[in-house]
Amino acid sequence: MTPASDDILKRFAANLRAKDRQAATVESYTRDATEFLRYLDTFNMPLKAVEPETLLAFRDHLITAKDRENSVRRKIIGVRQFFRFLAFEKVISDSPFDAMPLPERDESLKIPIIPGQIESALKGMRATNLKSARDIAILRLLAFEGIKAHELIEFQTNDYVHSKDKGSLFVPGVKSRSIYLALETTEAMGVYREYFEGWLATRKPSQQVPFRFLFVSFKGKDGSLVLPKMTRHGLKFLLYELGERFKIPHINTENLRHYAIEHQLANGWDAEQIMQHLGLRRLGNIGKHIARRKQDS
Repeated sequence: MTPASDDILKRFAANLRAKDRQAATVESYTRDATEFLRYLDTFNMPLKAVEPETLLAFRDHLITAKDRENSVRRKIIGVRQFFRFLAFEKVISDSPFDAMPLPERDESLKIPIIPGQIESALKGMRATNLKSARDIAILRLLAFEGIKAHELIEFQTNDYVHSKDKGSLFVPGVKSRSIYLALETTEAMGVYREYFEGWLATRKPSQQVPFRFLFVSFKGKDGSLVLPKMTRHGLKFLLYELGERFKIPHINTENLRHYAIEHQLANGWDAEQIMQHLGLRRLGNIGKHIARRKQDS
C-alpha cells in the first residue's frame, strides 16, 4: 500500500459518507477495497491494468482462503463500488466490473440454534449490573425482535421510547421503521435503562460526556471502563461469551435473526407482520421458514 492508495481510500470513504451510507457500509466497502488493493500489490498490478478476469481471480483467491459465499459476494460488491468511484474520479477511464454478474447469494436456511436454547440461557442470566442488564436486553432484541447487528450498534438513546407494557423502538437507516417490542423485551430494556441512568448519576461533573448511543461497551478484564458505543467486535465477543457459557454452538446475529423469525411464527405472526417488523421488502427466508414448518407438521 502506498500513500496514494491511502489517499484514494480516504476519498472513497468520504464519498460513501456523502451519499448517506451507513457507517457499517462505509467501513465494510473501504475494508474490501483495501483487501483488493493489497491483492493487486502482490502482483505489482496498477489500477489501470485491472481487467474483469482480475476480479474473477480475486474471487477464486477468497474462496481458496475459505471465505463464506456471502462474504465473497459482499467483498465483490465492495470492490465494484470502489471501481465505480475510481471511474467517477477519473483515476481510471471506466470500471471493468460493471458488466460482470454478481455471485449468487447463499440463502439456504440454516437454524443451528435449537428451539428453547435462548429462553434457557435467559433463565440463567440475571441483571445485577450495567453490563449484565445490557447483555440481556441485547440478546432479546436479537433473538426475539430480529434486530440486525448494524442496526443495534447504531441505536441512539432517543430511538427507544419506554412504556410500562409496550416499549417502542425507531430503527434508523435505509430500512427505517418504528416497531413495538414484546413485553419481555420492554422489561429488559427498562432494566437496562435504569442501570444506565444510575451509572450516569455516579459520574463526576468532569466526566459528563454525552452518551448518545443506546448501547455502551466495556473494556478491561473487569469491564470497569465504559465506552460510549457498542462495536461490532464487542457484539461478536458478547455472543461468543454467551455461547461458551450456555453451550449454544454457532450463536451469531444471523442465526439469532432466524431464531426471531421462528419465534414470531410460533406466536402466530403472519409473513407481512414479520416483514414489517424486520424491515424486509421481500419474503426471502421467511417463506423458507413457513415452508419448513408446514413440512414438519
